[in-house]
Amino acid sequence: MTIDPLHLPPSAFGDLLIRWNGLADLGFADWEFLPGMRFGERTAWWRDGADRRAAHEGLDLCWFRTRDGRRSSLGAGARVPTTWAGEVVAVADDFLGASVFVAHEQRDERGWRLHTVYGHVLPRPGLAPRTPVRDGDEIGVVAAPRSGQGVPPHLHLTLALVDREGVPLRLDWNAIGEKSRVCLIDPMIIMK
Repeated sequence: MTIDPLHLPPSAFGDLLIRWNGLADLGFADWEFLPGMRFGERTAWWRDGADRRAAHEGLDLCWFRTRDGRRSSLGAGARVPTTWAGEVVAVADDFLGASVFVAHEQRDERGWRLHTVYGHVLPRPGLAPRTPVRDGDEIGVVAAPRSGQGVPPHLHLTLALVDREGVPLRLDWNAIGEKSRVCLIDPMIIMK
């Protein structure tokens, strides 16, 4: 099951992420991805290329290349903008920080609702379920890994269509894997 990317509203997410964090001033040219950082890949880039149990459900933004070819890091503390306006529906701990799940007004022809998940962040103060967010609001900042994690700070971004609200679905990382009720979308379509 796929969604036509042309039906997604435009998003300033990628531009805001670069601008807010001064990446253009550092010579940002493009994001750099190790095998396993992109949507659908099955390599655990943070575990020396070991296999993942399931395909990657999003996009990991960690490093970028500068115009002169240097590698630089997004880094802990990087500000994270929203993709679109919506409402926070869940905030859940993850292995590096927290994940913020936001429901948007956009729906597909079946009535499935568009959601964005921002993983491995420290949510801004006061951000909780039922908090409205505007297009381009700050969700929080990229979390610093906990001691001994061995994973560099990075932002995980997931886009998904979630089954109609008539059948309750508690959104968390387990629910994101429910293929009969969740249709994942490659986040690269809003990074260009």
